[in-house]
Amino acid sequence: MLPDLQKLPVDIVERFLQTRNAESCGIPAKLAEYILQINYAANLHKKNSSINDCARKLQKEYPGLSMSTCRQRVYDAINYLNTDCTVTAEAWNLYFADEMMKLRDINLIAHNFKEARFCMQESRKYRIAASESAINPDLKKFKQQLVSPDLEITRMGIKKQGLLGAYKKAIDIIKGRDIPETEKQRLIGEVERELNIEDAEYGQ
Repeated sequence: MLPDLQKLPVDIVERFLQTRNAESCGIPAKLAEYILQINYAANLHKKNSSINDCARKLQKEYPGLSMSTCRQRVYDAINYLNTDCTVTAEAWNLYFADEMMKLRDINLIAHNFKEARFCMQESRKYRIAASESAINPDLKKFKQQLVSPDLEITRMGIKKQGLLGAYKKAIDIIKGRDIPETEKQRLIGEVERELNIEDAEYGQ
């Protein structure tokens, strides 16, 4: 049935997976059931690269399928993924990371430890690339914090005992210590760096 699935437009397949309404999408009942099976198999394979493990879990979900048919469904899911040009970079990176770990296992059996180490390093690169593409770049941007006597910190949803309170308390402790002024300024600088604070107009 894989050739029949590959003939379907990707948007039709996606719509069916969202609605589960084969008739409205113009998909025959048997093909619709097949799509659901390989979609489940694809999700299993994302978490586990072992074909047999995926096939066993697929059979639990679809008891009417034989073990050999379940294995074929997993292979079909992989093949469909490979021919689908809309696959994200994250999915490709995870796929190749899994493949590199399979090559590592083969090389370990062959006692080719140098090649096994190389495969592990490559797998690591792919997984790092996948995790980076999955993170919103905006979440990694530095957010500067500003402390000013005119700042109403409660308007930011932060309690007065929070950031500003901790900063003032630290300053009071440092100023109360019997140490040289240069050492006090150094400690104040460390506090500001630790709290990501730019001291603006705060009367020290």
